[in-house]
Amino acid sequence: MQGKKRYITLSAEQREALVEGHKRGNKATFRLRCQMILLSDRGRKIPDIADILGCNRQSVVKWLNRYENAGLEGLNTAKGPGRPAIVRIDNRKEVDQIERIVEEHPQKLDVARAQIEATLGKKMSQQTLRRLLKKTAGAGSASGAVHPSDPRKRK
Repeated sequence: MQGKKRYITLSAEQREALVEGHKRGNKATFRLRCQMILLSDRGRKIPDIADILGCNRQSVVKWLNRYENAGLEGLNTAKGPGRPAIVRIDNRKEVDQIERIVEEHPQKLDVARAQIEATLGKKMSQQTLRRLLKKTAGAGSASGAVHPSDPRKRK
């Protein structure tokens, strides 16, 4: 037995905003959700939308409900649980400052940490600082360099 057929009918401006979100949205999940709403507006059934987009029926129903209740903003991923990062990796300005300070005191992380706290006003443990440095270490770092005493890593 099938449930009642459900479609979302959009105005011209809503459709235009969803098409724009589908084309230029920052996240793939947001673009996919815009596409769900657009397919519903075109008269596609929920199981058909799920098959086309490779997701399950419950997901389609969830995002149709979120769009009806909150509009285009409802299609964004909600903030998850957990403590926010003290320093975000994508904040290049802060990460560059931290790396410069650590380069000045590479063997004394406690001194570097105190200077980071004074400069940025962000309190962190030594372990947090180490994790941050490990995440930001690239090919030019000491961890990516060839170790001269290891014969396997020589050319």
